[in-house]
Amino acid sequence: MESNVSHKEFGARTKSTEAAKAFSEQIRGKIILVTGISPKSIGEGVALALAAHRPDLLILASRTLSKIQAVTHSIHVSHAHVKIQEVVVDLSSLKSVRAAAESCREILGNEGRRLDVLFNNAGINISERRLTEEGVEMQFATNHLGPFLLTNLLLPFMNIGRGGARVINTSSEAHRISPVRFSDINQTPGAKVEFEDQPRRGMPEGTLRGDGGYEPSIAYGQSKTATILFAVGLNSRGVKSFAVMPGTIATDLVRGMDEAGLKSLNQGNFDWKSIDEGAATLVVAGFDPGLNDEVGVYLDDCHLKRPSKWASDPVKAEKLWALSEKMVGERFGQGNVSRL
Repeated sequence: MESNVSHKEFGARTKSTEAAKAFSEQIRGKIILVTGISPKSIGEGVALALAAHRPDLLILASRTLSKIQAVTHSIHVSHAHVKIQEVVVDLSSLKSVRAAAESCREILGNEGRRLDVLFNNAGINISERRLTEEGVEMQFATNHLGPFLLTNLLLPFMNIGRGGARVINTSSEAHRISPVRFSDINQTPGAKVEFEDQPRRGMPEGTLRGDGGYEPSIAYGQSKTATILFAVGLNSRGVKSFAVMPGTIATDLVRGMDEAGLKSLNQGNFDWKSIDEGAATLVVAGFDPGLNDEVGVYLDDCHLKRPSKWASDPVKAEKLWALSEKMVGERFGQGNVSRL
């Protein structure tokens, strides 16, 4: 598909530091929130790259305070001038997400500013079926539902009206494994799965086990499909949003996969990237002024790419939006929130 990025020379080997330098003017003076912060992670790669170009404020969020503090220290070693605020959030817990959103609102209120870019970067990939305290499958909750709630709670505090604010969701090529399973979000044992919700066939051995139990790849795949559909839904509501495939990177998320998942990954002939390279596409998505969401919302290797049809269908995007509102117990309109 046509890619309207400003730097067509960027690609798989472009580093986030290069991308940030190219968009230094767009980064300077911005207030930016990055979730999924931990040492040696994509989140850290994004934060380090942005810190070199004088953002007004970085809000770093993670489930573990010590991990945020470690990244804050790494940033201040090279960029002592950068103002940083730290927010603890467990995206699998709606209660924690609401508390984190309130913390962010207080930070923004104290600064008298609005959020410019939100990177929904946090994610998990687990091998066993687990449900959250609200009874939602853990990967769907962490990778989509938590970010959906956080984003919507923060939208009234973003620079949407000026057209400059963006929401960037970290996705994956794993979205091609499975659509959102509207008939069985939680992979309930014995549940009937409608034909249109069934996973792609012909995947590498080990991806789909077919034992009637929990399929980690399906759970992960549907959650990453959801991140793209969420971007489609945001754009339809006037909020510029993109979903990003950072690449195959040896982060804790990959190291947390089970043996079968790693086997399927190794069979995929993936071109492994460094963290610096993986973070580059997020930086492009967040700050390239040439990007147009009317052309596409999914980026890979610093360029727009066509996702699976089930991840770009506006009807499915609206269906997911309505389901997500129901699951979090709130309805979100343009600039306001009303309780169900």
